[in-house]
Amino acid sequence: MASKQELREVEQAAEAIGGLLMRAVEATVTEPSPVPSREAVGEFLSIDRSAAPDSVSGPAQLLATLTLSRWLGLAREELADRPQRVDEVLAWIEENLGKRYRARARYTASALESEDGAGEITTYRPALQDDFLATLVWLLAGAVAVYGGGDIEWLKALEPAGPSATVSGLL
Repeated sequence: MASKQELREVEQAAEAIGGLLMRAVEATVTEPSPVPSREAVGEFLSIDRSAAPDSVSGPAQLLATLTLSRWLGLAREELADRPQRVDEVLAWIEENLGKRYRARARYTASALESEDGAGEITTYRPALQDDFLATLVWLLAGAVAVYGGGDIEWLKALEPAGPSATVSGLL
């Protein structure tokens, strides 16, 4: 069993990763580009290479995946009465980032469609490689732009515990 100190360290890591991801989503909305998400992913890869050099993915990528999946799930629940949500978010991605990015995001868009679809997105990690996490950021940016009026506070308000995902909210 983890000590209180160890749990606090994990919670601090989750909060830092959540903050970085939230900034990437916000930057993607305000200045549409795939760059903010790719820079965030680059930071996670760098952390993981240091922490687990022999692993394909490490703890930072895992926490990022869990955080983004949770936020997509919260958005899916919030938008349950909008059956066109996936098409509208993908249309925003195409219009603001380009067709290539829409095509990549389509692989992981099932996270906005259904809970079962959310469970299947990790099967696309090998095909998307470093863009796997980036596609999740693009989807959230599209949801914020289309349904939150471009205001990141819309996404933050979906999290019952506040703007940062907590370890208890992820696990």
